[in-house]
Amino acid sequence: MTQPPSPFSLARLLKRLLLGVLGGVLLALLIVLLSIPVSRFERPGDLLAVKPSGRWLLDDVHLVDVNTGATLPDQQLLIDNGRIAQIRAAGTPAGDGEHVIDGHGAWVTPGLFDLHVHIHDRKYLGLYLAHGVTTVRNMRGFAAHLRWKQELQAGEWLGSNLVTSSPVLDGEKYAHALQQVVTDPEHARALVRRYQQDGYDLIKAYGYLDAPVFEAVVSEARQLGFPVAKHGPNPVEGLALESNRGMQSLEHVEDILQGPLQFNFEAEALDAWLVELKQIDPVVVPTLATYEHLTQLSDHKQAFIDGLAMDTLNPLYRALLGEFAVKRWLQADAGQAEWNRKVLDYLMHIVQRLDEEGVTLALGSDGGTMYMPPGSSTHRELALMHEAGLGHATVLRTATINAARTLGIADDYGSIEAGKVADLVLVGGNPLEDLGVLEQPQAVIKAGQWLSEEDLQALKTSGANPSSFYVTLGRLLEDVLGRKF
Repeated sequence: MTQPPSPFSLARLLKRLLLGVLGGVLLALLIVLLSIPVSRFERPGDLLAVKPSGRWLLDDVHLVDVNTGATLPDQQLLIDNGRIAQIRAAGTPAGDGEHVIDGHGAWVTPGLFDLHVHIHDRKYLGLYLAHGVTTVRNMRGFAAHLRWKQELQAGEWLGSNLVTSSPVLDGEKYAHALQQVVTDPEHARALVRRYQQDGYDLIKAYGYLDAPVFEAVVSEARQLGFPVAKHGPNPVEGLALESNRGMQSLEHVEDILQGPLQFNFEAEALDAWLVELKQIDPVVVPTLATYEHLTQLSDHKQAFIDGLAMDTLNPLYRALLGEFAVKRWLQADAGQAEWNRKVLDYLMHIVQRLDEEGVTLALGSDGGTMYMPPGSSTHRELALMHEAGLGHATVLRTATINAARTLGIADDYGSIEAGKVADLVLVGGNPLEDLGVLEQPQAVIKAGQWLSEEDLQALKTSGANPSSFYVTLGRLLEDVLGRKF
């Protein structure tokens, strides 16, 4: 007859089980934490190389002058050491050793800017470049962005110019794990100093900061000559609109409707608020594309997702955004979808009124949020701004010279002029008549490097192979733990 186990042997069994469980937990934790060094040393093998541009000619092209909104036909560009050395008549004889590329009558625009994106992967920067977007401003920075920026500047691989904000400074009310919560003014000042020293290009401040904290951020940043971009053109609670003066830019027209207008769709309310806004001479980045995206999700659900380039989205962020951003709109009923369409229409009206009142607009799509693919979202923003009533030349300026001026780099970027960096896009039609031609570049020139259609396709192919879930987890943990400890 089998004897029951003694209390002694039962205790040993439980001890072994507990030790086994603890060992398993510790091993799992170790594997998770090891993702941090793995992510730091990751270098994808299919990144495109930067090649010396040398001295060469681009002949027989029509140049788009974004300053005047006119076209300069039959021109030739001399590119030397990554910059536009001369602009002259097509057919001008080449000098000794000057290679000639025939533009075959293509139109040339400055490289596009997208001033509001979220970069979750190196490959996003290649995808933006493949779509003619030669400079992006990332609006939620973390340590990996600083490494990628240094790699790009060192010419280690090919991608769009990366301007990156700091980690987002936010108050406690609506903050999540990806934001840096700050409730003390002195802590805020210290963070501003730290982020400038780390190498970030600007501070990103949310509108839910307490008024004293926001004022401390702005005051410290101004002393350091460090730009601040603010989420929402409306002021922080307790402060006047004047507190937003001098921001590098104010993000999201959606916040105008939600904030000062309190969802009042009457023209008088908007007009009265615009009078105040104009007095602080702001740059506003509308981000219409992100609201259209959620509207499409709420209206067309999976059918809309099926038409997106989902393979270009980083898998970890695709999962996170799917759960915490997209899911809400996929579950929206018909009434919510109708409301979203109404809001979108009014946001486009706000953009039209901002333009009519002479408020400076700069293009930003919010690409990288929800399921918004890098690159194509920029072009959707261009199309929506035109649909809002802005002329072709006006829209193109928001994505070129206005954006360059916003970043303080218009001496080198944003228009086709001798002496400027040769970041250029070649297209098969005149974008002053049809912005849609920008969606299919025939070629892109990046700091003088010629990228053919084959090169652009190679960037897109590489972009469909983003970092793994595990590697991205390491970058995310590095960010969260770095801010916590």
